[in-house]
Amino acid sequence: MRLLRSRAQALAHRAGDVSTPTAHRAQHVEGIEAPAVDARAFRQGWRITSRLDALHRDGKLTAGEWQAAVEYRAAWCRVLSASPRSFAPMRVSGFAGGGADRLATLTDTITRLRAVEAHIGATAAILAYWCIVADQSWAATGRKLQRNPETVRDWTTDAIRLLARAWSGARRRPRAKPAACAGQRPGAV
Repeated sequence: MRLLRSRAQALAHRAGDVSTPTAHRAQHVEGIEAPAVDARAFRQGWRITSRLDALHRDGKLTAGEWQAAVEYRAAWCRVLSASPRSFAPMRVSGFAGGGADRLATLTDTITRLRAVEAHIGATAAILAYWCIVADQSWAATGRKLQRNPETVRDWTTDAIRLLARAWSGARRRPRAKPAACAGQRPGAV
């Protein structure tokens, strides 16, 4: 590294390194947007676009599929951030509780994740996890599966579509109409 001649050059050099992403960082994310403060945007810092957001932006995923994937990521974050200490009962003003509720919620979340993974299959589940939760590059995923990154991107898009149907399927199914009793006219109560 060459020596800088003045304090002003040193400060300018240091400020440039801090405020801009490195070339190494830029090659490992889908996109980095510069700060923008104008009539259209108020973004004071650099914004990194995840692979999931890029798939949605490029029209490969619908808004519903993207939303299901975001909920899936939030569920994994709850599971991965849970620790045994977070379930210990807390005493607040003579009331001990809260740990059992958090444990029940975590158990429900894990059960739902397992059910979705069983429904979509192991390969689709790992592709969805690598893209949605780990935000792993297409090249890295391609190397692990020994496939072209473009092929991996298409497979991952299909996996996220399957995930969206499995994730929100129970909520989107129409409620079954009650069956009419024997001898009762349809529509009569």
